[in-house]
Amino acid sequence: MSDAYASALAGFAAPLAAAALLAEAEARTGLSDWGGRRWGEDRFRHDFALLCDEIEASAALTATGRSRTHSRLMTMLVSRLGYLDARKAAKGADAERIAAPLIGSGMPRAGTTFLHGLFARDPANRAVPAWQAAMPAPLADGGDRAALYARILAFQGMTAPDVTAIHPFGSELPEECIFLQEGNLGSLYGVYWNVPRYQAAIAGKMPSAFAWQVGVMQYLQAGGPPRRWALKGPGHLFAWRELLIAFPDARLYVNHRDPGKVIPSIASLFARLRALFSDDAVDPAAIGAQQLAAWQHATGEYAAWRDCEGVEACVSDVRFTDLVTDPLATVARVYDELGIGFTADARDAMARHLETDPHAAAPKRAYRLADYGLDEAAIEAAFAPYIERFSIEREKRQ
Repeated sequence: MSDAYASALAGFAAPLAAAALLAEAEARTGLSDWGGRRWGEDRFRHDFALLCDEIEASAALTATGRSRTHSRLMTMLVSRLGYLDARKAAKGADAERIAAPLIGSGMPRAGTTFLHGLFARDPANRAVPAWQAAMPAPLADGGDRAALYARILAFQGMTAPDVTAIHPFGSELPEECIFLQEGNLGSLYGVYWNVPRYQAAIAGKMPSAFAWQVGVMQYLQAGGPPRRWALKGPGHLFAWRELLIAFPDARLYVNHRDPGKVIPSIASLFARLRALFSDDAVDPAAIGAQQLAAWQHATGEYAAWRDCEGVEACVSDVRFTDLVTDPLATVARVYDELGIGFTADARDAMARHLETDPHAAAPKRAYRLADYGLDEAAIEAAFAPYIERFSIEREKRQ
C-alpha cells in the first residue's frame, strides 16, 4: 500500500478528471469497493465529480497547486479504498460503541488546538494523530504511516514555516474531526479551494459525515482497550444536532474569544492555505466577509441551543483569556464540570507538555481587521450579543 501513495508525492499536470482519478486509485491499490449503499458510494462519486469540476472551473490552480491538489485528492482516494477493505476484515467493528467522548468546539483561533493538545496528553484519553486520520488502515508492506504522511504534508506545503506559524500542522499532532470525515467528502475542501458550488451542494451532508467518522473510530478502537476519545472541531458549532445524534452522550467544551481577534486570524489562515494552491483565488476582503457571516450564524445558533433546558449538564464554556492565563486550572474546571476525574498522571503529563509545546510558545501574530475588509463596527454589529451572552473579554483589536 505504500506504493499506492507514490503519486501523492509526484508532480501532476493533467486536468483533474474524477473518473481518471478514481481509476488511478483503483489501479494503485488493486481495490475497487468504494463502499456501496452502506457508505454512500453513489453520493461520494457524485460529489467527487462535482469537486473536480469546480476546482477546474473556479480554483485557479498554479502548476504547483495542481500537483498539491492531486496529492490531497489521491491520498484521500487511496485511503478510502484501503480503509473500507480493512474494515471488512476487522471483526466486530460495527459493534464497537463510542462511549462518552470528550469533544471540543467553539470559535476558531480561540485556543481549541492548544486545549485539544493538552487533553491528548491525558493517559485516559485517545486523540487521533494526523497520520491515522489520513490513513486509517495499515500499509500493506507494514510501512511507517506517520513518516509517509509527514512527507505528503510537506509536499502539499502544509508544513511550510509561514503556514505553521499561523496553525500547526504535523503528521504526529492530534487532528480535528473534519479530517476523520475527509473520506466522506466534506467541507474541508472549501478551505483549500474556492469551490462555492461544491460547498452549496454538500451543505446537508453532516449526518453522513458523522456516520463516516463514527465508522472510522469504531474501526480504530476495535479489539483494543477502551479509552475516552478526545476530539475537536470548530466546525461542530454549525452542526450541534447532528453531532449529538452521532455522539448522544458526548461531553462537550466550547472555546470563546473576542471575534475581533478571531475573524481576521481565521481569515488569514484561509488566505494562506488557499495560496498554497492558487495565486489568484485569494480575495482577502471576500474571505473576511465570508468568515464574519459564517461565524455570526454559528455563534447565534450555539447561543440559542445553549439556552435550552438541560444543556448545562453536558457542556463547559472556555474563555480564551482564562485558558492562556492558567491552562491547567482551565482543564481542571472543564473536567469537573463534565464529570471527568483529573488524575495526578494527567496533570503531570499536561504540565510536561506545556514545558515544550511550541504552539504555546509561538510568537504572537497580529491580524488587522482592515486587511480583510472589516472594522470594529462590523464586528460589534455581528457579535455584540454573543460577546455579552458569554461574558467574553474584548481584546485590543487592530
